[in-house]
Amino acid sequence: MKLTKIKGIAHDLANHLDFQIWFGYYQDIQKDVITDVTQNKDSFDAMCVEFFKERLPTSFDFKRINKITVEIHRSMTSLNVKVEVKVDDKEVIYTHKSMMS
Repeated sequence: MKLTKIKGIAHDLANHLDFQIWFGYYQDIQKDVITDVTQNKDSFDAMCVEFFKERLPTSFDFKRINKITVEIHRSMTSLNVKVEVKVDDKEVIYTHKSMMS
């Protein structure tokens, strides 16, 4: 599997979180979040892991993913979401920025 698929899933997760933080389920999330979601510390981590697992091909072993770091920085009018995925010895980073108007 190509890393572009992983980067595409990271892109989709960042956009999903953007919508959920501005308008949906995670409106009350704290201003700054940095978490390795593969550790499944809470429901947010579990949701992010499930988001990835649902979109990966069935032939891909999820255990190959060493780390999925989600970093969120929010202010009153802007939101930055960074998703960093480490697969085997390679790293994919996707950064998403949005403004509330």
